[in-house]
Amino acid sequence: MVAPPEGQGMANVKLFVDFWNFQLAWNAHIRPDDGSDDSHVRIGWRNLPQTLIGELPSVLGPTTEMAYKGTQVYASVNPIPGSPDARLKGFLHGVLGQMTGYRVHVRDRRFKRDSCPHCRAAIDRMVEKGVDSSIVTDLFDGAINNAYDIAVLISNDSDFVPAIQTIQERLNKQIIHVGFRRGGDHVRTAAWSHIILDGDVAEKIRE
Repeated sequence: MVAPPEGQGMANVKLFVDFWNFQLAWNAHIRPDDGSDDSHVRIGWRNLPQTLIGELPSVLGPTTEMAYKGTQVYASVNPIPGSPDARLKGFLHGVLGQMTGYRVHVRDRRFKRDSCPHCRAAIDRMVEKGVDSSIVTDLFDGAINNAYDIAVLISNDSDFVPAIQTIQERLNKQIIHVGFRRGGDHVRTAAWSHIILDGDVAEKIRE
């Protein structure tokens, strides 16, 4: 059972979403009802918090009372005007960021010069910078300032493992990993517990 803050009768719950890690895993696992591969099933973002919080009693125990304290989403976009991400940026700021309880953090991707592994020619590509560090910073900040007792982390990125272990061992908070059964083993093992998206949970979230 999770211990609530001193003097309070319930545990505060906050969601942290690694947008691209979640979105790409969702695209890989969830298919339209007709089985076609030419379109993706949308995530029902409005249903996401209440669905995941509704799953917590099954992993933490039915006697834990919880208070939802918001959802933080972290994403990156191509900043070049007219890029395919222009529409996504509008969605992140104008739609998702205006949903009740949501706060969206969007970072611009950066150019990185690489060399082709086959011909050694120079290649310019866009890479994500600062998203993981922002999530880690906010996880620590929230734990230190008692903004949450339970953090629900939607990401399979193993880079979060050291932060998860430190927050749980030193700051007495619990982190619940959310992901599909395939992938994310390191995060799932480090976390206090986990919610598997495969099956009924994903069905409740899909739009």
